[in-house]
Amino acid sequence: MTIVHCDYWFDYWGKGTSVTVTAESPKAPSLFPLIPSGDDSETTDIAIGCLAKNFLPDSIDFSWDNQQNQSIGNQNYIKFPSILSSGTYTAVSQAKVPRSTWNQFQLFYCKATHPQGNKIVPVVQQYKGSSSVEPTILIRAPILDAFSSMYLNSTVTCEVSDLCSGNVAIRWLKEQREITTGITTSKPVPNGRGGYTIRSKVVITKEDWISEKKFTCEAKTKGSTILSETFSLLSFCKKDGCLDVTVETIPPAFADMFQTSSANLTCKISNIPIDADYSKLNVTWTRASDQKQLHTVMTNFLSQGNEFYYVNAVATVCATEWKETETFTCKVTFEGILVKPKEKTLVKESVGEPKAPSVYVLPPSLEELNLRETVTLTCLIKHFNPGNFFVRWLQNEQPVSESVYFTSKAISESKIQSKEYFAYSMLNINEQEWSTGDSFTCMVGHEALPYSSIQKTINKNTGKCFKTSSSKCNQPKLQIDTLLVYSCTLFKNAPDKLFSVSFKSPKLTTMTEKAKELLLLLKEEQKKEKVLMPRAKVHIGDMVIHALNALSSLPTYEKEY
Repeated sequence: MTIVHCDYWFDYWGKGTSVTVTAESPKAPSLFPLIPSGDDSETTDIAIGCLAKNFLPDSIDFSWDNQQNQSIGNQNYIKFPSILSSGTYTAVSQAKVPRSTWNQFQLFYCKATHPQGNKIVPVVQQYKGSSSVEPTILIRAPILDAFSSMYLNSTVTCEVSDLCSGNVAIRWLKEQREITTGITTSKPVPNGRGGYTIRSKVVITKEDWISEKKFTCEAKTKGSTILSETFSLLSFCKKDGCLDVTVETIPPAFADMFQTSSANLTCKISNIPIDADYSKLNVTWTRASDQKQLHTVMTNFLSQGNEFYYVNAVATVCATEWKETETFTCKVTFEGILVKPKEKTLVKESVGEPKAPSVYVLPPSLEELNLRETVTLTCLIKHFNPGNFFVRWLQNEQPVSESVYFTSKAISESKIQSKEYFAYSMLNINEQEWSTGDSFTCMVGHEALPYSSIQKTINKNTGKCFKTSSSKCNQPKLQIDTLLVYSCTLFKNAPDKLFSVSFKSPKLTTMTEKAKELLLLLKEEQKKEKVLMPRAKVHIGDMVIHALNALSSLPTYEKEY
């Protein structure tokens, strides 16, 4: 017998060579993400990893990319030595990524390169509340105008969100029979909350849709159905109202025309499906007098809050063109959504004879002033036509932020058809600003006003009796329809009394006995106090104030603003 020693056989491969003797066949790796369970928030980086299992031979390399498919750099990841177990190998790669990026739920991709096949696995932070988040399914059915192709076809979209795994398939059914053609399904993508979203579209015919055929979208994984939604034209209309794309024109705001001398014509397109091809929307503005197309600017698409979007298309013309009652037309074409173009015209509304507003500024009430907190100034705008106006407030001749005042819309002054409007604006200020004597100005803009605007100013001294160079005491002349005397400021001995007298007729001979009685009371108090108390509010119409002057001989002057 001859014994042969093979102690030198490693010299054939060289020092450090690993030799594996196994009955297993070569295999590609199975790849799994490794996510950290702890949270060391003091570090700027965080360690993540991926696990490669059951591969053979031990010839594997790792690389890492970020969400933009760019390498994170060799210096930011390592590979640990492989471990042999049950005839196959297991290996781990660890990567170091910025904590700020990781906390934004951004993806990282671990790539394993192996002779038997390459594998990629996404690694993303898991949403902490994902265990309690149920998957949802959303159907976006077509509007009737969407069936505009020569084949009268359109698409239905099924979107499934908050899936715990990306291993999901979508199955479409019509009347419980599987649809196998006209389907486009995207790959599952992380939704930024630790889950996945998958979207699928199917082509349906107008005939099937209007005949109320039932369609079903199923989300399936490993042979079982996660959730499904069955719908038809009838069920969809009951839920969402079968919204068709609408087009409306919006006239320019008077405030914009006043400030810029230009008029913005707005065409608003609403109820646009979220999955529509926005590039196929075309909007043009045309001037009727010469059929010239105007330069049109599209705003961003904005959500309506009901899975539909809207967009504004704006053209700008000179304010004089708008005032001269020029007609403008907005034309909208939307391939795949609108069967035919939609047109809407816009022209300045004919309102008859324009009428400038009367403007009154009212001081805070005594009750508010006594609280020494926030007080309210009121600007009353009356008897104007048309109803397009604007209000701006100034404090000591400086503009006031719009966040501290409210302006109502124009309101018809009568329940029957009326061509006169009123509105009001309320400015909230600190009581100290009023008490220290700051001046507040209500500026009102309207097309019937000279120079298009008027200003009225008020402060705590407005309405007080004061001495002039001729040493005469002047009293304010206030013009409103009702006489109001707040006794809490007029009469020291009657703080709870309130006198209110309304005059139904402007004729002097029809003044009520109550008014005469009130005038006598005023005269008596004037004799006692020598002068009308400063904060008395006396509001009355022109004809009535003359009557009061005749009876009480109160001097008047035109109030300055």
